[in-house]
Amino acid sequence: MATNDLYSSPYLVDYYDLVAPKSESIDDASLYWKVYQDLRSPLIRAPREPFVIMDVGTGTGRVVQGLSNSAALLGDDFFNTKVLGVDNAQHMLEKAANNLDPLFKEHVSWILGSALDLESVMVQSGYRKVDLLIFSIGSISHLSEKGQPEKFLEQVSRVLCPGTGRAYVSIYDGSLLEKSEQVTFHQPEGITDIKSHTFPNIMYRESNHHGEVQDKIKDVTFELQVVEQTDLGARVLETNNISMKMRQWEEDELLTMLSGSGLKFLEKTRGKHETFYVFSTAA
Repeated sequence: MATNDLYSSPYLVDYYDLVAPKSESIDDASLYWKVYQDLRSPLIRAPREPFVIMDVGTGTGRVVQGLSNSAALLGDDFFNTKVLGVDNAQHMLEKAANNLDPLFKEHVSWILGSALDLESVMVQSGYRKVDLLIFSIGSISHLSEKGQPEKFLEQVSRVLCPGTGRAYVSIYDGSLLEKSEQVTFHQPEGITDIKSHTFPNIMYRESNHHGEVQDKIKDVTFELQVVEQTDLGARVLETNNISMKMRQWEEDELLTMLSGSGLKFLEKTRGKHETFYVFSTAA
């Protein structure tokens, strides 16, 4: 029996893709598209380097897919736009690449990298600065170790285009210490079976969910089996003990971490189940 995160095998990534929040339930795709349009409009007339979007913690590419879907729906060709999908798990990036509409593949680069070293990501990308940086649906909660959120914010200031660039960092309602409603990451009681849409005859069986908060860190554990359905019955291919640590937040706590980061807080706006904090750098 292995102890894993949700990103270390194709089966685990497939399971993650099935249970992670979708754009239609979160309703952030329309916001990111509008922000992209608003930021790009003043720049589109003059020849310049590409407008660069960075999706930090892209996972299986949900935000990038949302942008490409909006572009396809509105007949936008992503003119002079490049998207960097960044994640620290190669299996996630492979799944994201497979999920993307082929029409937009030339606009997207999938980069193996860390939210704590965005400067290295930029070196890999070949671009100098980012016009729009997105850290969506509370993914900053994965930065659970002491000092990590502050280091991330400092890295954002170093890659964001001075003055005109914008960073949108989401805090998910389910990660607030004082919740106004019961919104949490997928965490069912009992035993739950989820059918794969990718691997034939494969089902994911999850059980023994447990979550405990200590010192603002939620330790989430559960058992996940990969089960193959055959004519002879069910066969367990893998059994994994999943363990995740997720930072829990006080309201507006993120703003207390800005000191020395080089970022300036502009505004916050509400989504369906999250708060978006908007930052820029000095011109």
